[in-house]
Amino acid sequence: MAARADREDDVLDFRKLERELAAAVEADHKYQRENDAKFRAIKQNVGSYEEFREIVAASHLRPLERKDNLQHMDRKQPWNVHATSQSDSDKTAQLQIKQDEEKLPKNGHEFARDWKRYCKTTADKYNFIKKIGGVQLAEIFKNEISFGLLGEILTALNDCYEQEDATRVFEVLDSLTKVGRFELSVDFLSSKESEAVRQLLTKVTNDFTVENREQEMDSRLESLRKLYKVSS
Repeated sequence: MAARADREDDVLDFRKLERELAAAVEADHKYQRENDAKFRAIKQNVGSYEEFREIVAASHLRPLERKDNLQHMDRKQPWNVHATSQSDSDKTAQLQIKQDEEKLPKNGHEFARDWKRYCKTTADKYNFIKKIGGVQLAEIFKNEISFGLLGEILTALNDCYEQEDATRVFEVLDSLTKVGRFELSVDFLSSKESEAVRQLLTKVTNDFTVENREQEMDSRLESLRKLYKVSS
């Protein structure tokens, strides 16, 4: 009986082999099909990566022929199931991006990552800085602030400054003076960036004057000018 069982174990499962072979052939066809589509897309000089991706995703579709009758076709199935699944993936990615945007950075590495990833315009940078706030910025950069980043922050604040943000911007300027290697970063500000912080401090001073807070803030603003090494 044992010998018979051993012989049965030695019998090949041809149906399993057929399935594995069919899967391997289909995978090879898919690879060749998508590879050919990539070369076609390159030759067509597509205008964007999205177009390139769509061409590859639709590589399994065949062109319509004269004999095809669209009136009798069952169109419940999406034209391009690969593109549909890709669309779902894009939605998931967009949701993840939105969730990431709502998280505030906890350190300099996370700040630099989000600054580059989400702040594409000066207005984006301005709103990002406002959302974080001065106190948190000082905590993020307590060890040091990346070379060149101070100038970018100051320029964004000056370019998009609004009177209603005077107090918040002052807090940011004051908090930045407490970050690691602040004085060295100030020394490396370009002339344009130094002019930006000079203009910004002037705007803040003028708006505090309008609010009758000039006497209260005058000495603190003067201290900031010295720290940022700009004249009034």
